[in-house]
Amino acid sequence: MADDIVGKVMSLFSSEKTANLSDREIILQQRHKELGENKYARFFRPKTDEADVPLAQFFYSLYKMISPLRGFMKDAAKMTHLRQIVMEAFMDPAIVETIRRLNPQAIEARSKTTAAADLVHEISTDIDKLNTGFNSARINGVNRCYNMILAVTHLVNFDYPGLLKKFAPNFTESAGAEAPKFVPVKVEAVTKEISDFLTVSQGVVPESDWQTLLKLLKACAREELISEAQFSQMLAGLRDIFNSKILLLIVQYGSKNPVWACKPRIPDEHVAEAWVEAKTLKAQACIDMINIKEKKQKIDALAKEIFDGEEDLVQLENYTAARSEAYQKKELADFAYAEGINYLSCFLSGCFDREIHHLCDLVLIRGQWTNNAASKEMSESMHQIMGLSDSVTRLDEGLAVDGQDGARLKAALVRVDKDPTQMRYINTIIATINETAQEILDHAALHFSVISKHLKSLGDDVQKKHPELLVNWRELSAVSGKENPLAPQLVRINDKVHLFVQMMQLCAQ
Repeated sequence: MADDIVGKVMSLFSSEKTANLSDREIILQQRHKELGENKYARFFRPKTDEADVPLAQFFYSLYKMISPLRGFMKDAAKMTHLRQIVMEAFMDPAIVETIRRLNPQAIEARSKTTAAADLVHEISTDIDKLNTGFNSARINGVNRCYNMILAVTHLVNFDYPGLLKKFAPNFTESAGAEAPKFVPVKVEAVTKEISDFLTVSQGVVPESDWQTLLKLLKACAREELISEAQFSQMLAGLRDIFNSKILLLIVQYGSKNPVWACKPRIPDEHVAEAWVEAKTLKAQACIDMINIKEKKQKIDALAKEIFDGEEDLVQLENYTAARSEAYQKKELADFAYAEGINYLSCFLSGCFDREIHHLCDLVLIRGQWTNNAASKEMSESMHQIMGLSDSVTRLDEGLAVDGQDGARLKAALVRVDKDPTQMRYINTIIATINETAQEILDHAALHFSVISKHLKSLGDDVQKKHPELLVNWRELSAVSGKENPLAPQLVRINDKVHLFVQMMQLCAQ
């Protein structure tokens, strides 16, 4: 093809008539000649450079044929329903049942009769089934069918009325309107519209499985919008028009751009993958909610046991769940570890100060250890725990109105509605604060677990006939007093510390 064009151009160069013409003008003359020789030469009037009435009639006949589709495809609700029908057409009963089970309402109903761990396992299994069921063949089938819908939508939604009004200024879209009387128009007046048509119509090709699509359209619309015979006729007509290159030549000549090339708008959407991902994300969100609820119940149960049912357990003023609500309402990050930090503060000022500190000092300071490494490890953890209160205080006070983080957050929160960049700034600050909070909780869990380990060993050792860790239990028991014997005290406090470690680990998740 390229060689033919070059040959024709070179032959024109040799003519005296083209001696003073530019290369573009020479090729445009060739385009003009090709228009006159084309199978659809009746679309163009060479003497007046006009797009002729038969071209308008071609677009009008196409417009009338697809008018029922235009009405249907401009309805967003119907198109959404069609997309769902396409998805369902590629599902088998097993997938349908899996999807039903993954419905959030169905999961909520099952949660009332199924243990949390079992329900999470069932949902995870169903997610795997859904992803396995939608294999590559099924996904490709859905995408192919949906992209056919988009290709037809592009063709159907082309601005036919805008083009036809160029040939018949009084043209109207009303259903009962008389057939318009078209007149020729200068070809440059319709060049843009025809180039747009070429762009959106290239995806509608006879080779696609239009029979399946037409059946789905009929099922969705509950009526036949266009018959298979009409659609086949349209496809054949379009193919013949495209193969003749008459529209391409009209655009090239009318735009005075003889090398213009169409850039087809070929749909390539991956709706199946997006649909499966959306279903998976919703199901995973249900798992997350179940886990959060289960975790909350465990933490509440531990708190009740650790703090002996005490209800007034709010100590912090700034890094709190209540303060966090102001950020959540604006869809900002929240104080993720507020509950855990508050429980840590309560535990340090309560049980730790009242009982644990005294007991550990007794065994560490007055105890005669046979294993210095063990006493040193326990002593170091006590030292680390005693510094936790200061860490919690710094975190909380930093969020006060006059604190470094509090002042920055307050100023940014005032501006966030008008300046979206403040959202990222606020989230960055809160993320850093949460990292610090998580480190404090992890630190507490680590060192309290060390204390628990040694209290357990000491509790076992005090009851032995021949103790191995401490050699002066009798002396320590005398200091502790008969009203507060060491053996049960070690067991009771270790049980509480062990529970608190579990709480810190849950809160840090």
